[in-house]
Amino acid sequence: MTRREFVQDAATAMTAMTAVTAAVVPWHRVDGAPNAPRPTPKSEPASTAEWMSGIVSEEFSVKVQQRMIVSRLLSPPRERLAAKPLLLVNIGGVREDSLTVSPYNLAVKRFLARGHRALGFDLPNHGPRVDTHGEGIAGWRNAWVAGEDRFAQFVEEASAALDRCIELGVAEPGRVVVYGISRGGYMAVRLLAADSRVASAAAIAPVTDWRDLTEFSADRGRDDVAVLRLSRYASAIAGRRVFVVIGNSDKRVSTVSCCRFIAELMDANLRQGHDGSQVEFHCSAMAETGHVVDDSWRGLGADFLLKTP
Repeated sequence: MTRREFVQDAATAMTAMTAVTAAVVPWHRVDGAPNAPRPTPKSEPASTAEWMSGIVSEEFSVKVQQRMIVSRLLSPPRERLAAKPLLLVNIGGVREDSLTVSPYNLAVKRFLARGHRALGFDLPNHGPRVDTHGEGIAGWRNAWVAGEDRFAQFVEEASAALDRCIELGVAEPGRVVVYGISRGGYMAVRLLAADSRVASAAAIAPVTDWRDLTEFSADRGRDDVAVLRLSRYASAIAGRRVFVVIGNSDKRVSTVSCCRFIAELMDANLRQGHDGSQVEFHCSAMAETGHVVDDSWRGLGADFLLKTP
């Protein structure tokens, strides 16, 4: 059996061996739209005002080439700050949503409650950064085919924001972790691969191959779109701490492609002499089929990052 055949067989096996979760509520579609009334866990305050009580919010700007990137930093009160605080980079469309809107900010609330900090900033082609290429993933696609790499741009901007955080004394190399959902999960892995100061990443129902998305349907045969798949970065993140979870029937970002990425990542770990124990992967039945992840799984991703040594 060739290595390619092994990886393909492993991806197929991972898809078949799905875990069944006993508790499947509360749950949300990955895009945030609730599919049922969301029970409020006792461990998480119900209102923004409640859980933000005492939290210090500040914004700063960094210039990246000709772009001004505004970042928002949330910190617990000094008396509740951990002895060695982590900095969570929470990747969402716009900074306000990623830091303060449920379910995107589940990890943020857990980090702040335990004395750590959280950082968010607007992604390219989201919120105030929409340009002539369009909004969201469609904007990224249009920019890509026009020769503009929004994925590399994100990495450059995130690293510049980390530079500033370190200058301000609110972050330390090796004490930075990153969390992202769907498109944000893809970006989380890209940042982990590019910046050695990032210690761990959690990717929730991540895009792993842009050819699977409808926005790229006209470009599936293009070699330059194929090279964007996360498998190309497997060697760069081998030996690093990575958490990935996806539903077992996610057609939006492709469960099969995600499993294939994990198989490639495990292969890279073995080739580099790692045992793969730094990778935590779950392919699970969710409350509903589709691009859905239960809040319990989102929480496991946050807890994985909180265990960063």
